[in-house]
Amino acid sequence: MPLFVVVSGEDDASVFPIDGKRCVLGKSPSADMQLGNPYVSRAHAEVVAVGGRYQLRDLGSKNGTSLNGESLGPEGRWLSEGDRVELAQGQVVLRYRSGTSTITLDLGAPDGPVRVDSRSREVYVAAERIQPPLSRKEFDVLRLLYERRGQACSKDEIAEAGWPDRGGDVSDEEIEQCVRRIRLRIEAEPSHPRVVKTVRGYGYKIETS
Repeated sequence: MPLFVVVSGEDDASVFPIDGKRCVLGKSPSADMQLGNPYVSRAHAEVVAVGGRYQLRDLGSKNGTSLNGESLGPEGRWLSEGDRVELAQGQVVLRYRSGTSTITLDLGAPDGPVRVDSRSREVYVAAERIQPPLSRKEFDVLRLLYERRGQACSKDEIAEAGWPDRGGDVSDEEIEQCVRRIRLRIEAEPSHPRVVKTVRGYGYKIETS
């Protein structure tokens, strides 16, 4: 699966898988790849799948998008392994991975026990450490669910764990995007999760079985 690895400008070591035929990068809670940097536009850029390859294009953002140092417009350019993507004049820097390189990410990891180490802030799936590590926000949400595994955690509790500086002002869409990214890192089949389960109308929980 292709993905972007955050180099700078976002939570440390964030990874954004490119899932689907069209993925929007931006500050909006509805963006497929939600970025929190204030200089990023709500709908800043998009990645579009075309015949098995991926194109990056700017969506009329205020502060611009560049690929390997060259400014992008709406026409789009093909992405290649290792490309450097800069949003908002370098406020956010991403590295493109095609999914065919040897980088270890454990996306779609095989079924196995999940272990969260609060002291080292590391996550293990089937005894293999996830690399790069989860972002701060993703780890804190997963840690809450892990520490209370077998119990349902409300969205308010998840918001407090992942966004402690927001005073609970976190949308359902932001929480869902965060959980989606966690599932992509620890679930064998993220679209049919067996570890992080949805508790409809309430929140999420980690199954103990």
